[in-house]
Amino acid sequence: MRILLGILAALAALSIPAAAQAQQDTTKCATVTVSRASEADLPALLADAECFSKAMVSAASSQALRLKKAAELVAPGDAVPPEDADDHAGHPMPPAPMGEWVFSPSLDGSAPLKAEFPVAQGLTPSWGTGAIPDIYDKNEGAFRFTCGGDGPLAYDDPLLYPEQPGKSHLHKFWGTIAINASSTSGSLAQERNSNCNYGPNTLNRSGYWMPAMVNDAGQVVNPDLVSVYYKRWRSISPFCQAGSGKTAGICVGLPNGIKFIFGWDPTRPDEPGQGMFWYCTGPKDEDRGGHFADLGAVFDHGCRIGDTLIADLMAPNCWDGKHLDAPDHRAHMAWGSYGDWGYYRCPASHPYLIPQTENKATWIVSADMIRPDGTSAVRLSSDAMKPGAKPGETLHADYIEAWIGEAKAMWTENCIEKGLSCTGGDLGNGQQLIGASQPAYGWTNPKPLAAAPAR
Repeated sequence: MRILLGILAALAALSIPAAAQAQQDTTKCATVTVSRASEADLPALLADAECFSKAMVSAASSQALRLKKAAELVAPGDAVPPEDADDHAGHPMPPAPMGEWVFSPSLDGSAPLKAEFPVAQGLTPSWGTGAIPDIYDKNEGAFRFTCGGDGPLAYDDPLLYPEQPGKSHLHKFWGTIAINASSTSGSLAQERNSNCNYGPNTLNRSGYWMPAMVNDAGQVVNPDLVSVYYKRWRSISPFCQAGSGKTAGICVGLPNGIKFIFGWDPTRPDEPGQGMFWYCTGPKDEDRGGHFADLGAVFDHGCRIGDTLIADLMAPNCWDGKHLDAPDHRAHMAWGSYGDWGYYRCPASHPYLIPQTENKATWIVSADMIRPDGTSAVRLSSDAMKPGAKPGETLHADYIEAWIGEAKAMWTENCIEKGLSCTGGDLGNGQQLIGASQPAYGWTNPKPLAAAPAR
C-alpha cells in the first residue's frame, strides 16, 4: 500500500500532458516495466485509463516480486557447478536469506560515528605542506583516496549471508581489514585498521568488496590497488537547485550507515550491471579500445601484457531518503536518467542525490591473465552464478559506510561543496588522511597471486 500511495503522489505532482503527446505516448504502455518505470513513462500511463489501472496493480506488487526473486538467487542449493569451474569459483550458491528494511532516522542516516581519539591524530598536513587542492569543476566536487590490493580474501558476504561464513562466492575486500561474514555497521565502527587509511587512527572504517579475480590455474589475481572516489554536484549548482530547469535531485550528504550492492544483479542475470565496465590503458595511458562489459572483449581489443586493466565499479547515486538498507540491498538506491528532458535526474521514488561512490580496481596485466592466443585467462568468482557467462560479465560490488563523522564532514564541506579536486585522502582544508595516498607497499602489489583460501 505504501508503494501504491507513493506512485499516486508522484503522478499527482505531474501536469497532464497535451492531448497529442498523450495519444503518442499511449503506445508505450505495453512496454513499460513496472520495476523500471520512471517519470518519462507516466504520460503513457495517464493517457490510457486501462494502462494506468494495470500499472497501479502491478506497481503495488512489483517490489515484492523482485525481492522474492532475490531470495531465490538464481541457483538452487543443489546446483552442480560447471565442469570447467574450479571449486572456489563454481561453488553452488545456497539461497540468500532476505534482509530487512532498515529505516533511516533522518536524511543524515544513523548517528555519526565518533572516534576514540582526537580526530587530529588521524590527520597530517596535506602533502606535507597544507596545500589546498585545485578546482575540480565549478558545479561538482571530488574526493578520492587509494586503497591497497592486500585486503582479505574470503567466501563471506556480510550483506547477503550475514553470520554465515563460507556461504558466498570468493570476495576480495578493501577498506577495513577485519571485515568478515559477521561484520555490521556497528562492528566496523569499532575497527581501526584499514588498507584505505593505514595507521592506528583510521577515520574511514567503511567496507568495500567485489568478486575475486581468478586465473586458469585457479589462483586469485590480486589487484595492485583500488582507487575510491566520492563525487557529487555542489549544493549551489543548478543541478541541486529546485526550479533551475536542470535539477538532478535534492542534494544531501552520504548517509551514515548506508549499505548497498550495485552492478550485475543475479535476479536479472541477462541484464548488464549498470555502471559496471572494464577498460585497459597502455603504458602511456593509451586507450585500448574503450569500455566493455566483459574481460574477453577487453583482451580482444588489444589489452596486452604490461598494460593496466581497470574494473570500474560505479554505484547509483539516487536514494529514497527513507532506508539505509533493503531486503535485496538494492531497492533503496536507484539510477537517474536523462529521459526526454536532456539532463540527469533522479526518479521521483528516489529524489535524494548523494555523493556517488566509485571504485576502480587496477591490475598490471601479466602472463597469468592472458592466454597465448590473446583471450582472457581470468574471470570473476561470481561468473559461475550465470550459466554461460562471459569472463567478468558478473561484475558487481558491495558497500557498507562507516566514516568517522568529523572526517566525512570535512571532505563533504570542502572537496564536494567547494568543487575541489581532492586526491590521496586530501580533505580540502589543508589536512589529509594518514595513509590514504597510496598502498603501504607502494604502487605494485608484491603478492599479485594468491592461493584460494580454504573454506
